[in-house]
Amino acid sequence: MRFIVAVIVVVLAALMVALGFAQRTVFAPPPSVSSTVSTSDSEARITVVPSEALHGHDGRQTISISGSESDSVFAAYGRTSDVLGWVGDSAYNEVDFDESTGELVSTLVDGDGADVPSPADSDLWNAEYTGAAPTFSLDAPDDVSLIVVSDGTAPAPDTVRVTWPLSTSTPTAGPLIAGGLLVLLIGVLLYIWAIAHHRRTRGPRRTSGQGKPPRLTRRSRRKALGAGDSTSSAAEGGRRGIRRSVAVVPVVLVGALALSGCTADYWPSAVGGNGSGVSATPTPTSTDPVGDEQDDLQPPVVTVAQAERIVQRISTTAAQADGTLDPELAATRFTGPALAQREANYTLRSKDSGAAEPIAVPEGAVTLTLPQQADTWPRSVFVIVQSDDDAVAPIAMTLVQESARDNYQVEYLTSLEAGATPPTVAPATIGAARLSPDVKLLTLQPDQLATAYGDILRNGDDSEYASLFESEGDTLRDKIGKPYKDAKREALPETASIEFSSSPDDDSAVAFATNDAGAIVSVGLNEVETVKPTAEGAEVNPEGAVKNLTGLDKTTKGIEATYGVELLFSVPAVGSDQKIVLLGFSQALISAKELP
Repeated sequence: MRFIVAVIVVVLAALMVALGFAQRTVFAPPPSVSSTVSTSDSEARITVVPSEALHGHDGRQTISISGSESDSVFAAYGRTSDVLGWVGDSAYNEVDFDESTGELVSTLVDGDGADVPSPADSDLWNAEYTGAAPTFSLDAPDDVSLIVVSDGTAPAPDTVRVTWPLSTSTPTAGPLIAGGLLVLLIGVLLYIWAIAHHRRTRGPRRTSGQGKPPRLTRRSRRKALGAGDSTSSAAEGGRRGIRRSVAVVPVVLVGALALSGCTADYWPSAVGGNGSGVSATPTPTSTDPVGDEQDDLQPPVVTVAQAERIVQRISTTAAQADGTLDPELAATRFTGPALAQREANYTLRSKDSGAAEPIAVPEGAVTLTLPQQADTWPRSVFVIVQSDDDAVAPIAMTLVQESARDNYQVEYLTSLEAGATPPTVAPATIGAARLSPDVKLLTLQPDQLATAYGDILRNGDDSEYASLFESEGDTLRDKIGKPYKDAKREALPETASIEFSSSPDDDSAVAFATNDAGAIVSVGLNEVETVKPTAEGAEVNPEGAVKNLTGLDKTTKGIEATYGVELLFSVPAVGSDQKIVLLGFSQALISAKELP
């Protein structure tokens, strides 16, 4: 009976181990699930896959795209509002996930069927992929969408396949294998016990004979003693063998148990029951009114990674344009006052190779990123970039994007003053509101800053605005302020006169709200110097850059030279006892002409 029980236990153990291994082999779940959508019956140039479709199943998405008539496929993902902004009025295929069938489906969204520009290298995208049939993986957040285009003239690629990973864990496999091995150990022990018991019951039995036992001779006694020694030795050897077996079997089984449990896929997840191995923690409901307000804020227009990539692209383009004196290339990344300075510089350097180059856009670290909170256009971003050369002052740039299909351009570019400390601003993940140029919540409206500061440059401390601005640390006043203007006026001969005037640049001031209810404001100012002869027959002899731009050695009519000045201010809130601080500036001759 003991042998039968041992055999049954061993068989049961074998079945448990076999079932456990079967769950990891023949009965193992598939590693992934896929769905393919076809848009072959659509002529739309664009396909959009929103996050809802990408999240049809849980897990990281692997996307494969093929079927382009142009043998060129472009795909990118970005914030959904940015993707739809770029699509605009164009017709496109919208991919959705059908929950009832578990498959992707496509719907044509009506719109303009005209060709679309290439979306490659747009500043909107978080990442982009190209190739004849690209395959890539991403873990799409809830607020992003995928855009797929061929070359803009051919229909969008007609096949999009999304693959999601499935859990291959078999939480009962480990317990079955481990339990089977444990039961096998019990069966082996039962079998050994049965053998030992059987041997004990096979010993000699004493018979009940009458009379005295036969007398053994000396020879017979020696034989009996020899046999007894042999039997004793055999029994002792058997016991040692049993002990060795009992000692070896647990070692083997313990090793097998350790090997069978080396992966978490074999075992149930930790306490929590959510399959993630971590117990779920409820998220408390916020009662903070500030938090509620933040939920209503528009998202920042770029991420830090996007801003760094945009600055890198601008730096590359600026270096190429500055090296080749190409204003058309510069215009792809510069606009407004910043472009005006570069265009004039290229003209000047084409005539005078010794002329100074414009302020470069360094390839260093972006130390501050302040994006506008917006989901419409135009939109702005303020950044500060530190050069790898510590001797070079950091530069501040105000970037603007006029439409979704335009890239960001530098509107204002200034070098920071030594020791300048920008005010505290919100983190890039929150961004800041762009204030209206005529907002009245500041010490001075942004659209009045250029006029007020221009008056200070002409009149110094006698200006009616002098009390509003901090003079300490303002080096621009020494360069082009009242002392500079007085010295230039005194240097002229009696036969000539000079007049100074200023006016705000045509581009609007760009103001970002700061944490202290103030603002960081970028403005442009045009400083005009007009030199005229005052006596009949007198001449004006332009010099330096003015001479090179006008191409004149002398004139009896006079010269008008305009200097573009880009200014960066920290403006406190209305009612504050703090003053407006000049954080940075750039100044350069942008035009010179003979008076009519």
